[in-house]
Order: sequence, then C-alpha cells, then structure tokens
Amino acid sequence: MGEDDKIKPVNDALKYSTEQFDKNILFIASGALGVSFAFIKDIVPDLGKAHCKNYLIISWVIFAGVIFVSLLTHFIAMLANRWAIKNNKLDDDIFNNKIENWNIPIRILNFLTIIAILVGAIYLIYFINHNITNYE
Repeated sequence: MGEDDKIKPVNDALKYSTEQFDKNILFIASGALGVSFAFIKDIVPDLGKAHCKNYLIISWVIFAGVIFVSLLTHFIAMLANRWAIKNNKLDDDIFNNKIENWNIPIRILNFLTIIAILVGAIYLIYFINHNITNYE
C-alpha cells in the first residue's frame, strides 16, 4: 500500500468532517435564532413584561454573529483555495508555510464560533429560565 493509498482516506475523512462542521455550526446557530424567534411568544406571551430582555437580545446578536463569522470563514477558505490553485507550482515547503497563513485565521474563527454558540446558548437558556420562573 503506497503513501497515497494511506493518505487518501484520511484526506477524505478530513474533507467530510470539515463540511459537517460548517453545516452543523450554521444549523445550530440559525436553528437557535429561528426557534427563539418563533417560540418566544410561548415562553413570554407579553415581551414587554419579560425579565432580562437584554440576555435574549445578546443571544440573538451572538447567533447572528456566528452565522456571519461562518460565512466569513467560507469566504477566506475560498480565497485560500484560489491562492493554492494559482501557486501550486511552489516548492512544497514554501507552499505549506504560505498556506498555513490562510489556515490560521480559519481555525481561530472556527474556534470562536464554537465558543460563541456556547455563550449564546447560555444567554438564551438564562433568559428562558428566568422568565419561566419569574413571569407574572
């Protein structure tokens, strides 16, 4: 079994997990945003009487921000792919060093989206919990 035969399944798995990560981030953020919009009236029938509305608004801003950052990472990845196609004749070491300059911001932004989804969910859960227990 040659080196290419060993690495191809690994590359395929990486590609698949990357696609799934992107889909899941968008699904979770947009789902949380959409569900909270749709069902807020069931949790707090009169939003004017809701407690801690700022937590709800902050969660919405965070989820919208996650969607935007996810689109931004897609855009950066697209630029990186164009760069890689244009510069594929570079020496492997130079190519790998330069492509890493594209990968670092994508990794950072992906990590931030994970943290942001957690924070947004905490804010939303706090708002829901506070209003379920304190709604008059």
